[in-house]
Amino acid sequence: MSLSIKASAIALAASMSFATSAFATSNVWDSATPWGDALVAQYAAWDDFTSSFHNSTAQYGTGATLTETSTLASLTSTQNIYNSFGVSNFIATLLGSPTATGTFDVYLRAATTGTLLSTEATLNGIAATSVETFLLSGRGVEQEVYWKWSDVSASGIYVFNFGAAETHLSLDQLALAVVTAVPEPSTYAMLALGIGILGAAARRARK
Repeated sequence: MSLSIKASAIALAASMSFATSAFATSNVWDSATPWGDALVAQYAAWDDFTSSFHNSTAQYGTGATLTETSTLASLTSTQNIYNSFGVSNFIATLLGSPTATGTFDVYLRAATTGTLLSTEATLNGIAATSVETFLLSGRGVEQEVYWKWSDVSASGIYVFNFGAAETHLSLDQLALAVVTAVPEPSTYAMLALGIGILGAAARRARK
């Protein structure tokens, strides 16, 4: 076999390997749920997508939609949203509870194969940076990330914007969650300090 034929065979095998990796999916989260045991007020998620353009019904939960705005993506045989012609951008919405008040932590969680997501996403126009929870390289890249917005005032609708860093992104899974805000340890410390000061003031007043 000539050198040029061998080179062509290697190039073909490499391209087939990339194509397979870009579409590989298990529909199972490999990392832990980022909100842990926090009480979930609203939730919606997709393991499979039914359209490359607009998904109006989530597989889990209610009141959520997902739209791919480049309109260049296609739906794979494994029901991923894959874009080899452009850079995908997504708009996801989640309806809030009409009776909810107070503040919540809001999460956007995604799993992809192929190339990576951009690190920045927005919630109702407010930016956040992703936290990577899983990365597997080999024949391709499988990645899981989440974005968190803390102490978000209850809203009638939560609008998320996120997208790919480049072409060949395959969106595998997506989850949206509004959970009861969990105070940071420093908040507990300040609360304890405040109670201590009030107690000392009360003792002094009695004296």
